[in-house]
Amino acid sequence: MSGGHFDYMQYHFNDIANEILELIRNNEKGWESYSGADTYEIFGYNENGEIREKPEGWQRYSNKTIKQFQLGYAMCRMAGVFAQRIDWLVSDDDGEESFYKRLTEELDKVNEEIEKLDKINWNRKK
Repeated sequence: MSGGHFDYMQYHFNDIANEILELIRNNEKGWESYSGADTYEIFGYNENGEIREKPEGWQRYSNKTIKQFQLGYAMCRMAGVFAQRIDWLVSDDDGEESFYKRLTEELDKVNEEIEKLDKINWNRKK
């Protein structure tokens, strides 16, 4: 097996993780709609077909579903770490000892990242 196959997949896992994170962070936004040059959020329509205002407490996905998104984010980030570490091992860039050392270090970093996201409720610090 030649190197590079897993490393390329690492970027896909990280891209997917970032898309999941954006879904989590944008859970309280409506769907964007376009009308000519105007862009606006849609939360639904009333009986007259008019755009309804954002209901209090509205969110696109339930808290239960968001928890699964958070788990999916963590798993994608970890899969990216595994893909890179395995790629480096099979391409002889790392030996087995450094494989385990770097794998542990990088998984610890992912776990720290998840803890930080939990502390800020998965939102950006502004």
